[in-house]
Amino acid sequence: MTNELMNPSTTKIRTLEPIIFYSGKDDELQIFLNEKEYGELIIKSLSDSQLKVKEVFLQETNEKLEWKQDYKGLRISVPEGLEISGSSMGRVLKVTF
Repeated sequence: MTNELMNPSTTKIRTLEPIIFYSGKDDELQIFLNEKEYGELIIKSLSDSQLKVKEVFLQETNEKLEWKQDYKGLRISVPEGLEISGSSMGRVLKVTF
């Protein structure tokens, strides 16, 4: 579920309630995004009052993504042209903490 907001520079900012999985590792979560979720994504449930994020990267390629975390949530910058190989069902982000 997303709520789209537009800022004056027309950059898309979306607040997400994505599917988040515990990966089984002590310090890692996985976030499932569909192929249409790109731009500035805000995940409110991952605010810095919940846990402290160390890194965010694309699971498939280990490409590091830009991110910022504060009391409002985890804000991740997902480039529009980011390729999804294999299936167009979506992508998985890994969040380490």
